[in-house]
Amino acid sequence: MIKGLFVNLGKEVIKRGMYIGIIYLSIAFLFLIFSAIKDIRKTKQALKVSGKMALSIFPVLIFIFILMGAVSALVSKETIASWLGSDTGVLGILIGELVGCFALVQPAAVFPFSGVLHDRGAAYSSIVGFVMTAILIGVSTLPLEIKLFGKNFTIVRNVLTFVLIFLVGIIFAAIL
Repeated sequence: MIKGLFVNLGKEVIKRGMYIGIIYLSIAFLFLIFSAIKDIRKTKQALKVSGKMALSIFPVLIFIFILMGAVSALVSKETIASWLGSDTGVLGILIGELVGCFALVQPAAVFPFSGVLHDRGAAYSSIVGFVMTAILIGVSTLPLEIKLFGKNFTIVRNVLTFVLIFLVGIIFAAIL
């Protein structure tokens, strides 16, 4: 069963981004060479900072990749389509938004997971709800936001964000 998770995950990763990843890495490498030519000291410093950032994000990405494989292997297309598919309409958008609000993932991990949801039958409108709330509304960060900006601001911002994301989801449902 574990082997199946990684096989499904490998197929998804290869199918989705191998060529785009090669292009991005090539462009980044060219910029790295240009930067090194211009100022090797600053380039080394930038590499240290970006390496530390990569190491902090890497465990989260590994978790998300395992989660994507688990979703692919354990949750049927029919189940995802019944909760988040195009036939669910407004309810699918709301479910996507609620899941996004409570998702404890970093923004960089939201997009690969959303791609798997789409491949498993989720509608674009539901994915918009999930992605935008996962990035813009975080239940786990509410205490910090309340401390920094106050209770009223935090509540108004989160409610307005939720409503506006819902409207964007409806627009996506109408267009796509």
